[in-house]
Order: sequence, then structure tokens, then C-alpha cells
Amino acid sequence: MQRARLAFAVAAAIVMTTMPVGAGQRATGAPKPKVARRSNARVVLSPVQQELQRNTVLSNTVRARLPQGTDLTAAASGFRRLELFVATVHASNNLAVPFAELKRRIVGDGMTLGQAIQDMRPKSRYWSEARRAEDDAASMIRTSEAVVLAAGRQPTR
Repeated sequence: MQRARLAFAVAAAIVMTTMPVGAGQRATGAPKPKVARRSNARVVLSPVQQELQRNTVLSNTVRARLPQGTDLTAAASGFRRLELFVATVHASNNLAVPFAELKRRIVGDGMTLGQAIQDMRPKSRYWSEARRAEDDAASMIRTSEAVVLAAGRQPTR
């Protein structure tokens, strides 16, 4: 009886692995199919991306610190907080490390900014560099918001 069950299990496994996947099914572990986006499809922006579109002063300043030709909206994708995105841009610029690598470690691997810097530059003063980048980011965001507010006010006469 045991041999019959084993033979049946082996035969079933062989059949299942050679069987084509149906139209509405996906094989386990198979990559998700890419969906073609139409030009009229609406893309949902993250809060970070929305803030960068709203605050053009900040977006222009950050864009100047990114490598030439980098799409700012694509660069900001995956970040949950504006402060972390801007701090990552500052750290990349301050330490002369590729932004894409820092972003991959922070967004993809779930590291903090300090951990990502330590991973890329183990002999650096990574915590103080992370703190410096965070302070620079906070200052840049505050300054850009003040400029936007000042530009939006009408002069009193």
C-alpha cells in the first residue's frame, strides 16, 4: 500500500510540473506578469511624490543634487517619508556614493540611512554622516516651505 501511494505521489508530481499553466493561473514562484500601462491610465503618486510636485522649490533643489537626467518622481518612489528621501539624496551627495545603491538598501532591504551608509562605507563615521544628512534635509524642507509660503502671500497695501 505504501509503495502504491509513493508511486501515485511521484506520478502526480511529474504530471503537475509538466502541465501548462492555465490562462487565469500562475505557477508558484513565477514572476508576476507585467501589465502594460495605457497612456491615459492614471498613475497613483505616493505622498512623497505628491509633496515634491506641490513644492517646486524643494523639487528643484533636490533635482540639482541628483545625477543628471534622473527622474525625480521615479527617484522618490518607494520612500514613505519625504525627510528620508531628501536625507538619502544629501547622504549620496555628501559621501559621493550612488543614490540608486543607497535607495536600494533603504527601500528594498529595509535598512536605516545609517545602516545603508555603514554597509557601503564601513570605515566612515556612518551615524554622524546619517545625522548630518537628516539635519540638512530638515533644513532644506523648512526653507523650501517658507519660500513657498512667502511667495504665495499677497503684499499688504
